[in-house]
Amino acid sequence: MQSISDENIMLKVCEGQIDKLGLLFERYHVKLYNFYLRSTMDKDLSRDLTQNVFERILKYRHTYKEGATFKSWFYQIARNVQVDYFKKQKINTANFDDVNHERNLRFANDAEPDLEKEERLKMLHQALNQLPPDKREILVMSQLEELEYKEIAEIFKITENLARVKVHRALKSLKEIFQKFVR
Repeated sequence: MQSISDENIMLKVCEGQIDKLGLLFERYHVKLYNFYLRSTMDKDLSRDLTQNVFERILKYRHTYKEGATFKSWFYQIARNVQVDYFKKQKINTANFDDVNHERNLRFANDAEPDLEKEERLKMLHQALNQLPPDKREILVMSQLEELEYKEIAEIFKITENLARVKVHRALKSLKEIFQKFVR
């Protein structure tokens, strides 16, 4: 059985079939929650932001245009929800060093995680948290959410080439910070 594309489901939502939003929720709520958890490191806040995204999708469904990539439109809304929240709260997103790293780390599926691997993941997580929010955000989207450069470009309203450059620079910055932990 062929599944219906996200774009077709969203068009149905735009046409008034609000119940179809549940299909998109089922497809995206876990990914979105994890996206927020990686940047906020707060489970309750991540749940709230996830809920806010789907409320906004419903409220602003008329802004979705036929032919647009749903994923890009979706993550643009998600990004706006997070930015709006932090502006409203006047929270600096750059410093999450006090948060327990275990909330955000995903270990290998091994029954007993390799201690060396666990330590390297911890250092990588700490390095990621030291990146400026814009670099951390673009890395989460490209490396962890596995968005394509074209989708990132649409979300940030930049060219695909500039998206590549920003991801490359963010990776380079992450590598430099990570190297300091390894030494």
